[in-house]
Amino acid sequence: MTRHPLSHAAGALALLLALNSCGKQEQPPAASAPAAPAPAPVAAKPAAPAATPAPAPTPAPAPAKSLEAMFSSAPVDLNGFGSDEPVLRADEPKRGVIVISPKDLKHSTQQHWDQYDCNSFNPKRWGRYEVRVTYTLRNTTLGTQFRFAQQPLKKTLMATSQPKCAIYGTVYVEKPMTYPFSIFTAATGTEPGFEVHEVAFVPAPEGPAPVQAADGSIVLEASSATTWAENMRYEPKSEKNCLGFWTSEDDFAEWDFEVTKPGRYKVTVVHGCGTGNEGSQVAVKVGGQELNFTVKDTGGFQKWSEESVGEVDIKAPGKMRLVIDPVSKAKSAVLDVSKVVLKPVS
Repeated sequence: MTRHPLSHAAGALALLLALNSCGKQEQPPAASAPAAPAPAPVAAKPAAPAATPAPAPTPAPAPAKSLEAMFSSAPVDLNGFGSDEPVLRADEPKRGVIVISPKDLKHSTQQHWDQYDCNSFNPKRWGRYEVRVTYTLRNTTLGTQFRFAQQPLKKTLMATSQPKCAIYGTVYVEKPMTYPFSIFTAATGTEPGFEVHEVAFVPAPEGPAPVQAADGSIVLEASSATTWAENMRYEPKSEKNCLGFWTSEDDFAEWDFEVTKPGRYKVTVVHGCGTGNEGSQVAVKVGGQELNFTVKDTGGFQKWSEESVGEVDIKAPGKMRLVIDPVSKAKSAVLDVSKVVLKPVS
């Protein structure tokens, strides 16, 4: 049978298509095309940007401040902060303290210094006194000197707008009489920046502070007492070496000492009393505890007798204070005291 040439061509084309599809995976039918998204809103045409201003010229650097400008020379009142002055007792007694007011001071100005003179210091008893000056000062610092009976005491005072107490040291009064004293300061100019508010003479101990012994005992000698008194005082003569002239029950004595070994202590008062003066009542106070005893006749005010007045508990190491405080006076004088002894109770 004779084939038409066109039939041969169609067969060849079918064979070629079959060969091309051999080994190929069948493609899945095309998914329907998603709906076209809504056209985005046309943004408003931005306004033309404003013209950028020209940058300001860089300012010249400020000149460096001098140290004088950075740190003022004006005094700064620290109200005692950082002061090396001892902290005064809030409950410090007033008995026996002698106060000189500004009206008793005469101020005079010399070429290179100022001077404050007093001629009215009249102590009633001898003994050692601590000198305290209460002042105000506008200057940053001021060199001063306190002079009493040729005893110079120097002190540099610091600026303060509030009255401040400065402790100069101690002076010794040998006998009751009127004594002059002076305060010298560097010249403060035409407008004085220094003002004295008061000068105080405060009773002070004459001997060293007591020290606890290795065996735990503590001996409070008469010379180590602070005599808050107008009559009673320490008598330094070797045959006496005691607290005497105890003619007022308002006078009392204190000892400040350090305890390193706490515990229970027996308290003994070594004292004397002249015949006919016995019967006074006396309190011994230490660590918030109080012991009382009645003064007995010892045959004389310097005829010493040991009176065991009781025991006290000292619960912790640290600073302690013992006070002998008369409650009543029977006759002309209460007693004389040589020392007080505290011994550990075994």
